[in-house]
Amino acid sequence: MNLSKSILSILTLVFFAFMSLASGDDPSSDSSDADNISDENLDVEAGVDKSVDLCKCLTEPGNSKWSIENEASCTYVISDELGVENWEKVNFSKEPELNRKWDELVERCTGSSEVKTGIEEIDSKSKLIKEIGTSYGYVWESINYEAQIYATLAFDGLVFRNAVYSMDGYTDSEYFTPVLDFSGKWSALDDFNIQGFFEYSDEPVYWEISEDYSSLVNGKGVVFQRVEVK
Repeated sequence: MNLSKSILSILTLVFFAFMSLASGDDPSSDSSDADNISDENLDVEAGVDKSVDLCKCLTEPGNSKWSIENEASCTYVISDELGVENWEKVNFSKEPELNRKWDELVERCTGSSEVKTGIEEIDSKSKLIKEIGTSYGYVWESINYEAQIYATLAFDGLVFRNAVYSMDGYTDSEYFTPVLDFSGKWSALDDFNIQGFFEYSDEPVYWEISEDYSSLVNGKGVVFQRVEVK
């Protein structure tokens, strides 16, 4: 199956912000000052605070009040640090240089190359990212031939993406029809259990991984197999 095309079909949401600014005719006004004012107004309009703590954005639980209130700001500062438009839309498995920058950023913010939950007794033994992440070349897939449902699951950095397709009688994923797309933040509960929170919701989702990291099952009993993507 064409897994890369399945992953790249993850739904993207694009927001356009428009703002009208009045300009004066005073020749003594400084144009650079006007530009700075415009930037500040745009930041306020978009709900972006560029001074937000970058590392706290990476380590704070996604469903906390702080994370919810600073969601737009965190998206901006992380994206700016990596030099991309929106870091949550990056397929790190296809971007080795961005993947390197991401690993360095996580290590700088957590003191470890492993993703941190903030709970020491868990973080000291959690090595999940190297076993599950797209940045290390892994995606997950589930196929239900009877129901004609195909699903992919990807862990990009601290973000998970879950896409569901109707197979429509085909066997090549290129011809599958997108049905649902979910995304959100995740953290490790231990070496074999993950908790995630859907974007714009505090509803949790759980996955349990097999001891050899070859498969995982979600809270509804759907089994995903790990697939190595070259």
